[in-house]
Amino acid sequence: MKRCLVDVNVILALLADGHEHHELAMRWFDSVAPAEIALCRIVQLSLIRLLGNRTIMGSRSRSASDALRLIEELLRDQRVEFVGEPPQIDSVFPVMLRYSVPTSKLVANAWLAAFAVASQFRLVSLDSGFQQFKGLDLQLLQP
Repeated sequence: MKRCLVDVNVILALLADGHEHHELAMRWFDSVAPAEIALCRIVQLSLIRLLGNRTIMGSRSRSASDALRLIEELLRDQRVEFVGEPPQIDSVFPVMLRYSVPTSKLVANAWLAAFAVASQFRLVSLDSGFQQFKGLDLQLLQP
């Protein structure tokens, strides 16, 4: 078992039963062992933001406090643990920023990739853009 840092797109698909990738995320989630999934602060904050976005969630959008309660419920599952930043992230992050033209999305993805590399975690995502990061152990979920 290798610990997995999970991208927000996988967690959103998992929690939003109407999401186009919900079943894919559920199959992956059902296959992991206890304490295998790591949830970090940037994913937690992104999830709160996305769950409250009416454009994305429509009538199922949630207040920030409701979204936080949903995340807390997820963290009660024995497969999921909240993890803090690894000490090495400050040396790995600048390297991850060198792979592409900087964009607002790239910065968050580079930080998440650096977190995974510094922690020696596998990154689980639906975003093929993570393939650009050298040294990243990536599990790309595909339908």
